Parts: sequence; structure tokens; C-alpha cells
Amino acid sequence: MAMSDLEAKLASLKPVLESAKRSIEIVSTNDQKIVFKLSGFCGGCGCVSSYKDGLADLVAEHCSEFAEVEFIEE
Repeated sequence: MAMSDLEAKLASLKPVLESAKRSIEIVSTNDQKIVFKLSGFCGGCGCVSSYKDGLADLVAEHCSEFAEVEFIEE
């Protein structure tokens, strides 16, 4: 999965996330790191952990150029 495929996957989740007043977006990337912003999730709840784990797995499996995945929560 290329970066564009990852962005397409996030876009496909957008309607579901918006219905729950949540969003996930890619904030920045560099040679080694990708940063996601998670908005509208309850801090520390199981659902945010599941999304983080799922995103990290997608990146590791399909965008291995990113050695580090970081999350910003709002």
C-alpha cells in the first residue's frame, strides 16, 4: 500500500468517523515518521487504542518506510 492507498483507506472511514464526531488525519510525514491527529475520541478509552493499533499495523504492513508512528489527540 502506497501513501495514496493509506490516504484512500482513511477517506473510506471518514463517513463512519464523522457520524460519531470523530476524525483521523495525517498531520505530517518525513523519512522515518508519520503523525496522525485523532479528534473526538475519549482519552484513554478502548476505541482510541483500537484505532491507534489498527493504524500502526497498516503503516507497518504497507508503508514500512515509516519506522515510527505518532499520534496527537484532540
